[in-house]
Amino acid sequence: MASQDTILQTNAQSAREYIISQPRDALTNNPWAVYQALDLYSRTARLMNFKQAKLNVAKEALTAMETPPKVVLEFGTYIGCSAIAWAAILRDLHGPFAEGLHVYTFEVSETVADVARDLIRVAGVEDIVHVMVGPASESLTKLVEEGKVTKGGVDMAFFDHWEKFYLSDLKLCEDLGLFRVGSSVIADNTDIPGAPDYLEYLRAGGRGGEASVKYVTKSVQSEYIVERKPNMVEVSTVVATP
Repeated sequence: MASQDTILQTNAQSAREYIISQPRDALTNNPWAVYQALDLYSRTARLMNFKQAKLNVAKEALTAMETPPKVVLEFGTYIGCSAIAWAAILRDLHGPFAEGLHVYTFEVSETVADVARDLIRVAGVEDIVHVMVGPASESLTKLVEEGKVTKGGVDMAFFDHWEKFYLSDLKLCEDLGLFRVGSSVIADNTDIPGAPDYLEYLRAGGRGGEASVKYVTKSVQSEYIVERKPNMVEVSTVVATP
């Protein structure tokens, strides 16, 4: 029996083949078209991606931010489907030629990361989306050390990797001082398979005490309602920083 990693890699490569087989004029340099093609493909293929209905929830949160987001951290790249969507949203908010737009996305598999980079290039957002390979905590720490991500410089963090790491990676963002008042934190799959410690932490407001990041949070049910499938998106806002 094939391992889970092998299945994920095979499915990722199949998604790349699907996109490459489509008419290039319709997809080249068109991030929304690439995202929608992948979302359509995911309905019949065994493909993990942030479905359109859930993306609508996140997009609404981002477009409602008082200060439009420019810098996004994504924990869990897979084939780059949601990273492409974040880039498209940033461009929509700031214009196609805006500077300082960055999506830093973390993937543990080099094989899968190669697929993501190929699809990101098709979408024409390789100037915005930066795929980093390795454990997310190590990649994020490296970005900070290199000065690519600065204190208070993260407008949105998106968690869609292994749920057991949601809370520790959120706390790492806090420890590195990356959030500002108004930053968004969005997480997928908090209902199934679930991230109870992450939700408990957010609903408590954070670590507590004066020198801590504090949140308000809400669970939003997407229109993508399938029995025994994840339907919720956790949308949190930073309301205080040390």
